[in-house]
Amino acid sequence: MSKRNNFIWKGIQVICWLIFFGYCIQTGALIFNYVFSLFKPIATHNLHLGLDLSELYLKNKSIYTLVFALIVAVSALKAYLFFVVLKLFKTLNLTKPFSENVSGIITKITYYTLSIGIISIIAQEVVSQLSDKGYNVGIVERYWSDGGAYLLMTAILFAIAFIFKKGIELQNENDLTV
Repeated sequence: MSKRNNFIWKGIQVICWLIFFGYCIQTGALIFNYVFSLFKPIATHNLHLGLDLSELYLKNKSIYTLVFALIVAVSALKAYLFFVVLKLFKTLNLTKPFSENVSGIITKITYYTLSIGIISIIAQEVVSQLSDKGYNVGIVERYWSDGGAYLLMTAILFAIAFIFKKGIELQNENDLTV
């Protein structure tokens, strides 16, 4: 690999590490703030980066917990997705990229992006229903506003996973003929 390509490859890895750490910190902060808000309800006014679910907490703690569980689930899945992407970087051998391990990791990434997209869309619908019923959910939409993008990414990753499976077949066929 050329110096330029190697630099880009390492840059992408660094960016993935930063995103992974960012989502881990966000998920940890959200879990901490949720637990803290159960003991100190005053904390519901500023849970995470201006998120105010105090009215929801006062009206219905079960719905408050549901909304928070959706927020944490999406954030945790995004963190785990980037963990699996980092695992892909460690496993991928650019001289012989088509392997069962790489194909499996790409398939896992596909399933996690699909899960994020589906949970985000479900969360959007739940919050929309809550808003229609008069609950103030604040700016909670920002935690899953990219659900459609994750579904689109799922379609692209599914195609890449299919290409990798076909590449493995061709590589194995080629190894047998040589």
